[in-house]
Amino acid sequence: MADSYDVVIIGAGHNGLVCACYLAAAGLRVKVVEQRSVVGGAAVTEEFHPGFRNSVASYTVSLLNPKIIRDLDLPRHGLRIVERRLANFFPLPDGQYLKTGEGVTRSEIARFSPRDAERYEAYAAEIDAIADVLRDLTLQQPPNLVDSGWRGALSEGWKALSTGHRLRRLSMAQRRALLDLFTKSAGDYLDGWFDADCVKAAFGFDSIVGTFASPYTPNTAYVLLHHVFGEVNGKKGAWGHAIGGMGAITQAMAKAARERGVEIEVDALVREVIVEKDRAVGVVLKDGRSIRARAVASNVHPQLLFDRLVPEQALPPDFLARIRRWKSGSGTFRMNVALSELPSFTALPGREPADHHTAGIILTPPTMVQTAAV
Repeated sequence: MADSYDVVIIGAGHNGLVCACYLAAAGLRVKVVEQRSVVGGAAVTEEFHPGFRNSVASYTVSLLNPKIIRDLDLPRHGLRIVERRLANFFPLPDGQYLKTGEGVTRSEIARFSPRDAERYEAYAAEIDAIADVLRDLTLQQPPNLVDSGWRGALSEGWKALSTGHRLRRLSMAQRRALLDLFTKSAGDYLDGWFDADCVKAAFGFDSIVGTFASPYTPNTAYVLLHHVFGEVNGKKGAWGHAIGGMGAITQAMAKAARERGVEIEVDALVREVIVEKDRAVGVVLKDGRSIRARAVASNVHPQLLFDRLVPEQALPPDFLARIRRWKSGSGTFRMNVALSELPSFTALPGREPADHHTAGIILTPPTMVQTAAV
């Protein structure tokens, strides 16, 4: 006989665990199934070499919404995040270096260009003002004017107007900057602010990390907002490290979920989503067990879900064709290395622990043009 729940969630990554917590808090009976022997998805801490544990996939924290931290009471479940003292450290080929982070960015930039240092505060203020407005929208449900009837359309239209009202908080100059950030390349946007190549290269890196783009690829400027969008311990735009690695986040989430009555089963690979009368009503595991539910939520890649788990006959052919044509990938190559000692840089010699060892250490060409050619 199949077990039955209100909701079964495929995948115990951080999104799946957060979903489970909120559903359980609403009084639903929730089951999470995870194919690996550990929860966490990309937010895991594992021993990758004897005696060496590390965040083996995602590696730093900022975009974990503070509301989720509060609602799930993650600190009570063991989560502790410390702010990085430096954001990034850029050792340059000529033996110089550039550091970025609270309290040091302007003085560091001044070593290369006094004019750029003077403009930095205005640049940061512009980015921060736009990020503040967009940050307010992260927990808002987007307006849906499809199949909602005239009453629903009015309600959804009001939501859209509310979004527009938030944007009106920006000055005219900031609205123009918003358009620039969502239409220009990062290179063009940064060229309008700074002169020194190494300064533009440092910020330009933020616009392409994890992508196949160059800083001069159209529409990369908005990625600059990504790096000031989050917060750590109430400080906007900050990035931090979870004590115990990124797995500490998902372990705390799993504890919060279990406290709310969520059942989490690991080593439980889903073979198929059960669909009856055009509704997902459960899953079949690799071992043959069926888990029934009134709804199924997914924390796996859409192509895995719709092309391999959901029966083909349950999906519209045009939708399935679009899913199969969709390309997704990452420009990131991740390698975990066990070192016998900390690195000593020509630009900043020394193997004793220092702030730049805890920052993002970025090996980048000194100009965005070279970066674009890599």
